Amino acid sequence: MIDQLTDSLADLARAAARKCAAFAAIAILILIGAGFLLAAIYMALAASFGAIAAATALGGTLVTLGLIALAIILQRDPGDAVDQPDADAQMAAGRKSEDDMLFDLLVHSAVTGYATGQGNKPRMQTGFEQIVGDLEALGVFDRPPGRVDTAPSDENHNTKMAG
Repeated sequence: MIDQLTDSLADLARAAARKCAAFAAIAILILIGAGFLLAAIYMALAASFGAIAAATALGGTLVTLGLIALAIILQRDPGDAVDQPDADAQMAAGRKSEDDMLFDLLVHSAVTGYATGQGNKPRMQTGFEQIVGDLEALGVFDRPPGRVDTAPSDENHNTKMAG
């Protein structure tokens, strides 16, 4: 169980390092682009429209490009970089202990919460399905033996129904 936790943390750390490297690369690209283009474009625009209009146009363009690149990076989920075990690997591992099932429930709850916060509906749905699967594995949804009454009970006629 501790090995799983450390492996998950190591995977998340690698994903964070890749994201940091991407931010650094974007910053370098923005600075290089600003350096090379600024002089040439500024001179051309200044000759045509004046110095203030040229500086405003260049500044707005560079800021816009930087914000677009930042928005693209922030849309990616860091959990995508973590390898998820497939069903065959889980079956090969055999029956999990209760501690492993509880740990899986904890991890799936955290991933689902993150997806919910990001508004990632497909990942949210997958997370909820994994949570239900974990709860079923723990026996939360086990029905008692015998007849299950699925018809609504008419015992309490005074109950108000939301409508």
